[in-house]
Amino acid sequence: MATHRISILGPGTIPDTSGNVFFEPFDVKATNDVWDRLVCVFNDTATRIGLHGDFAVPKNYVGAPKIIVVWTSTAITGNAVWDFDYRAVGGNDTESLDQAGTQESVTVTDAAPGAALRRLEAEMALTAANLAVDDEVEFTFFRDGTDVAETMAAAGLLFRLLFEYTDV
Repeated sequence: MATHRISILGPGTIPDTSGNVFFEPFDVKATNDVWDRLVCVFNDTATRIGLHGDFAVPKNYVGAPKIIVVWTSTAITGNAVWDFDYRAVGGNDTESLDQAGTQESVTVTDAAPGAALRRLEAEMALTAANLAVDDEVEFTFFRDGTDVAETMAAAGLLFRLLFEYTDV
């Protein structure tokens, strides 16, 4: 049995319409401006702001699914609250890709880095029985400024959003 991680951010991932979530070069927030790469900025707001996307469950999926959030911030105090809502759609001509509501909603509260821009990982366990090989997983990923535990007064910078799972 092995554990795998795949990125679930891709060309079909889009920010919500709030204007508070957007992609920008990391060197806009970084100090050294050496490693140019794209990050997703989640501004500090008192609202729930996020991304929408989808991914396919890999052929070698067996179980133990998690969402791994790789992020950082210029803040060094406070907590960020991350939410992942999803629906898995499977079969061939059996389920609609245009459904209302979610199958599961999971949340993690993670502390700001101990020093500005340190790499952080936070994980959220998903229900294994909700997913099957080749399912199309439609998701929304949020920073939840409406949660009382959300106290970080700076933007959260998302580097990766990963689907972790085990195989046989």
